[in-house]
Amino acid sequence: MADSIVTIKSNAKKLAKMAAADLADSVQFFKAARKVSKDEFKSDASGHAPGDTISVRIPPMYTVGTTSFDLTSALQDIKERAVDLPLDKIATIGFDLDSQQLAHDIDVGAVYERFVQPAIKAMAASVENQMLQKATQATYNLVGTAGSTVVDPDTVLAGRERMNKYLCPQDNRHFLMDSTAMRSAVNANKNLFVFGKKEYGQGYIGDALGYSWMENELLYNHTNGTDVSGIAVDDAAVATGASTIHLDGITTGTGTLTKGTVFTIANVYAVHPQTKQSLGFLQPFTVTANVTASGVSDADVAISPTIYSSASGSLQNVDSLPADDATVTILTGSASTAYKQSLMFHKEAFRVCSVPLVLPVRAEFAEQATEDGVNIAIIRDFDVLTRKMITRLDFLGGLVAVRPEWACRVTA
Repeated sequence: MADSIVTIKSNAKKLAKMAAADLADSVQFFKAARKVSKDEFKSDASGHAPGDTISVRIPPMYTVGTTSFDLTSALQDIKERAVDLPLDKIATIGFDLDSQQLAHDIDVGAVYERFVQPAIKAMAASVENQMLQKATQATYNLVGTAGSTVVDPDTVLAGRERMNKYLCPQDNRHFLMDSTAMRSAVNANKNLFVFGKKEYGQGYIGDALGYSWMENELLYNHTNGTDVSGIAVDDAAVATGASTIHLDGITTGTGTLTKGTVFTIANVYAVHPQTKQSLGFLQPFTVTANVTASGVSDADVAISPTIYSSASGSLQNVDSLPADDATVTILTGSASTAYKQSLMFHKEAFRVCSVPLVLPVRAEFAEQATEDGVNIAIIRDFDVLTRKMITRLDFLGGLVAVRPEWACRVTA
């Protein structure tokens, strides 16, 4: 009996390793984004649980002097910021797996293929969809025309231009789109490619226009709120450092703005990260929490990025603060309408993580493994409520945008 239990435990570890490797290979966006390494946060020896957070550092920004070598009055405080990465992305599946099917090494591969691998594929789709939704909602740069099905070279280059303006590095850029957008892009670019090229021959574009192009059917579908026009700033003095602004013109009692909605404010222009000169286009903002007007037509709206004027030194991201009654223009399309959001991003735009979980100590077995930054836990124990031996697979992770200006949506 003891030998059988040891074998089961050994196979549980093998299953966990196989599952973690398979999941890591199946999450396209997660693989492309920068992973939070173990040395970047203090790991809890007992594991993590949903609701925990880890702190991720953002590199400091500096203002470069150009008039004198005398630093007496120009010494800068190192403003290394940190953002919290909440561990709020969960994927879990439970099933009843007979003990005999786990008892022998020779059956592990068959058990994995028949029972575990399909569960991992479903978990991968869930993890990818959750991560992409959060990443896209955090991305405020946007090009394309909502409602259009055309993804042509100029649209792609407009996204590239926007990322370049924010000094995004030229390497490690990715472009995720679904098969509908890829069809449009291939058709629009067909004269640029030689027939017979492997990627083109298979119906997709590989590397082009500065990006590694990838198909992904799990992209975020953004649905606008009920209000997309007639909105204005209702604040006589928006302060530098504001991450919430007061807006007016929202339908009383029923008007909504949804998380992920992108808008601009009249006469609030983006500035160059180094020179702080206007870039010539209005700074886009994204709504970071759903908003519903109550008994009045105005509401506080949480936004990203935080608004920084010239008074903020190296953090400055706009040429002027919003004026009272300044017009707000929604960029994400018509009211109450859903639009697919393709996503361009640099590897460093987001941080993703997958963490070890708290494991029970008295279960029949409880193992976990990490492969390529992806952790999977596998637990088997008796359920007193159902009188069944339950096997479960669990994933816990999260994402935070640390350089959202190095990403851009392409709406369609």
